[in-house]
Amino acid sequence: MNNEKSALARSYKSPWTLRVYETLPGNPISIGIAFALVLFTLFFVGRVFVDGTGNATPDEFRVAITQILMTAFSASAYAYLLVTARKTTQDLAPVARNLPDWQAIVDRAGKHPWWILLLVGALSFLLIGVGVTNATTPEPVNPWRWQTWNHDVFWHRATTVLFVWWIGCFCYVIVVESARLSRLSSEIESLDLLNMRPYRPLIRQGLTNGLLVIGMVSVLSLLAVESRYLPVLLGFWVAFITLAWIGMMLPLRGIRKRIRVAREQELDWCRQNLMISRDALKSGVREDQSISEIMAYRTMIESVKNWPFDSSTVVRFTLYLLIPFGSWLGGAFVERGLDFILS
Repeated sequence: MNNEKSALARSYKSPWTLRVYETLPGNPISIGIAFALVLFTLFFVGRVFVDGTGNATPDEFRVAITQILMTAFSASAYAYLLVTARKTTQDLAPVARNLPDWQAIVDRAGKHPWWILLLVGALSFLLIGVGVTNATTPEPVNPWRWQTWNHDVFWHRATTVLFVWWIGCFCYVIVVESARLSRLSSEIESLDLLNMRPYRPLIRQGLTNGLLVIGMVSVLSLLAVESRYLPVLLGFWVAFITLAWIGMMLPLRGIRKRIRVAREQELDWCRQNLMISRDALKSGVREDQSISEIMAYRTMIESVKNWPFDSSTVVRFTLYLLIPFGSWLGGAFVERGLDFILS
C-alpha cells in the first residue's frame, strides 16, 4: 500500500508547460505576449519568403491570426492557472496549516499526473480539434490532405493541435484544482464568522478562473466574423460560460458548507442562551442587558451569507461575461474597417 502511494505521489509533477514558463524571465502574461510575437514573426516570415500570399484567401489569413492568438493565450492561461492555484493554497496557510496532511497538500498544489494530462490533451484534439476542423471545412475539400495546404492552412492545423491540447488540459486543471481547494476549505475546523478575510484567496481564485475562461471565449469570438464558425462557436460559448461559473463557485463550495454549519451552531447557541436569559428574567433576575446583547449578536450572525462574497463580486463576474461580446464586436469593426481601406 505504501509503495502504491509513493508511486502515485511521484506521478504528480509540474506540467511541462509550467516548467518551461518558470525557466523564462517574466510572468506568464509577459511570456505569453512574447510567445505571440514569436509566432507572428514566424508566420509572416514564412508567408512572405516561403509560401507567398497568392494562393491564400482572406478568411484563411484571419483564422490563422486568431489561432495564433489562441495558441499563445491558452498556453499562458494554463501556466497562470497552475501558478495561482499553488499560490492560493499557500495563502490559506493561516487557517489550514494545522491540518494533518497540510505539507502534502502544499507540495501537490499545481501538480498533476503527467499521463492524465497527456490523455486529456490527446482526447481533446481527437474529439474537438478534429471534429471542429471537419465541421468548418467546406466540402469536398479534405482538411487532412496535407499536399493541398497552403501556408495559412498549415498554420491552422499546427496551431489547432497546440491550443486544443492546452485548452483541454486547462479545463481539466481548473475543475480538479477548484475541487481540491473546496475539499481543503471544508476540512478547516475553526471558522470565525466575523472575520472572513483569511478566505479571500478562494474568492480571488474563483474570479481568476472565471476571467481566464472568459478570456479564452473572447479570443475564440474573433472567429465569429467567419459565418462557418458560428454554429461551433455557439456550443463553445455555452460550454465555456458554464465552465467559468463552475470555476467561480467550485472553490467556494467547501467554505460555504463550513459557513452554513458554523451559522447553525452560533444560532443554536443564541437560541439556548436566549431561553436561559428569558427564564432568568421571569424569575426576577435582571437579564435585560444579556438579552439585548444576545439579540444583537444573533442579528450579526444572521447577516452572514453562506457564500463568502458580496454583491461587487457578482457584478464583477457579470461584467466578465460581457467581454466576449466586446471582442466579437471589436473584431467585426476591424474587419469592416480593413475591407473599407483595402477596397
